[in-house]
Amino acid sequence: MEEIIYRQDGGKERVDSYLKKLLGFSREKIKGLLAAGKICVNGRAVEPSYNLRHGDRIDVLVKEDPLASPLPVPQKADLNVIYEDGHILVVNKPAGILTHPTHSRKEGTLLNFALAHSCLAGGDPDRPGIVHRLDRDTSGAIVMAKTEAAFENLVRQFSNRQVNKVYLAVVKGFLPYSSKKVEFTVQPDKKEHTSMDVRYLRGKKTITIVERIRYIERSDITIVMAKPVTGRTHQVRLALASEGYPIIGDEVYGALSPLIGRVALHSYRISFNHPGEERIVRFTASLPADLELIIKPEDLRDMGRCLDKSL
Repeated sequence: MEEIIYRQDGGKERVDSYLKKLLGFSREKIKGLLAAGKICVNGRAVEPSYNLRHGDRIDVLVKEDPLASPLPVPQKADLNVIYEDGHILVVNKPAGILTHPTHSRKEGTLLNFALAHSCLAGGDPDRPGIVHRLDRDTSGAIVMAKTEAAFENLVRQFSNRQVNKVYLAVVKGFLPYSSKKVEFTVQPDKKEHTSMDVRYLRGKKTITIVERIRYIERSDITIVMAKPVTGRTHQVRLALASEGYPIIGDEVYGALSPLIGRVALHSYRISFNHPGEERIVRFTASLPADLELIIKPEDLRDMGRCLDKSL
């Protein structure tokens, strides 16, 4: 056990911020250690937001980060780069790959491919530069950080709901309304750990703006634009399924479809305040081939109007 006596040198300082600088652990790792009781202040458990006081005794029950994972291995592969500068990397993620490595999957992820292209930084050492994620079967625009400062800036923007994301989805049937704010609460499904369960009285609140772009009668499907205001796991998929119009190809929350072999969901556009230049930037990810077979150019004639209104 390591004992640390906090000496105040100025204003307030959170315990997670202090230990991040002192120990070199990521804030997420420190949060996990605090929750597990591996880090205590004055002999008791505290929240990551606890403000340290002069003379506080911090007990660290580990000398090395027990939650650490092997560093991701760079792998060369085709990377569809939308934009890159010294601060950020924006890519068009293909469907079928994870955003970053997990305990069961160490290679073949978007992060592995991105690290072979550029140096990324910020956050957990086992997933540097990752500020948000897309599901395995979701394609489209995703931004990564190339510096610590850019990472902290983007994380703050996501937390403050300053990042504007627009998704394209294809749902079964005719969506009867032109626009609607879909709200409910979600929590992890107790029976299936990879799924989320819609709740209306407990869990985390979700807000999604849904707009109908066009109904395609020949296939009985509706092209939908979804703008998640909050950022919960599977949020867009859950929002549409809870309305009775699941995304086609979604085996978990909807049903398989002969039109596509995966969830018909695409991160079409993302906009945010550039972390290094203080200007609003907007990036669009072109449709992949499987969605181009469903969504024809003429089917998107109302797209511009909907996007202008949403952004």
